[in-house]
Amino acid sequence: MMEEREAPAAQENQAERRKPHIAHQATLFLEGRLTEEGFSSPRLPRGCGVELAGHAGANPEAHLGEGHFTLWPRTDGEGRLIQVQVALKLQRPMEGTELQVHGLLLYADRKKLVVLIQPKSAEPFRLILLRARGFTARLEPKKAYRLEGSLRGRRLFVERAYPLGKWVLARKGERPMPEPIEGDRNPYWDGTRRGRRPRGEREGAGETPPAEAPKPSQAPPPPPPPEPEPEPPPPLPRGQVVGLTGSGPYWLVVRPEAVREWWPRVERFLPDLTRRHEVRTYPDGTRAVVCGDLEALKVWWKRVVRG
Repeated sequence: MMEEREAPAAQENQAERRKPHIAHQATLFLEGRLTEEGFSSPRLPRGCGVELAGHAGANPEAHLGEGHFTLWPRTDGEGRLIQVQVALKLQRPMEGTELQVHGLLLYADRKKLVVLIQPKSAEPFRLILLRARGFTARLEPKKAYRLEGSLRGRRLFVERAYPLGKWVLARKGERPMPEPIEGDRNPYWDGTRRGRRPRGEREGAGETPPAEAPKPSQAPPPPPPPEPEPEPPPPLPRGQVVGLTGSGPYWLVVRPEAVREWWPRVERFLPDLTRRHEVRTYPDGTRAVVCGDLEALKVWWKRVVRG
């Protein structure tokens, strides 16, 4: 009898566990044009790699023409946009935020945010995002956020954030829309970390904190100047499509015909390359990792090869 009484509860718990988890994702909405030759957009920085994926990759004919597209972005260690995957042509122009990122915050400081993206069906990767001017609110690592922002020049900037769980419940109609984290204020930060007392104890029970003086409006920052063409990679030996080359700095070069096989593995192990490095993408599809420390690059590359 005891087993019979416990069975419905166990079944309920199993059903709860089978519910789909929140999909981590990063989407950039841009106007552009998809033709049989490929995708182009006046907003994409020069040298940014472009691929088809998702619905556009499975059925490109249905997405041909001009319009607004969803793009899945990748960035290098400095927050520069180096690759996009064109996923879908929207039926109507995008209204709202240009950049939307759902992910787990791994690291945050006053300049940049490192977010772990877990796609529905692919290897997880890290996205480096810069903070927009004036967005200095404290964010807590190891928590999931919805980040909103825009593309400025070659970099993705975050302008505001929401606790992801609260935002999802609001979208489902189960809760009111949460207050955004923006400017220098995080309404969800209680100040109890690092030995600080809660705000209510510091200000006194029942007391209303003094109103902040209005800040003078700031003019938007000027657009960044166009960046020069990337330095061409040193050639690989004849017949080789992936490998180390160069005489300082040193390069791991992946030719276009080897990108599909090798680059996901390279991208997965990039966080293990602790020496200063740069990721470069070229118009012909070639990709490269540039590093000044040859020994560190060799050790890291052996780890990539072993998988």
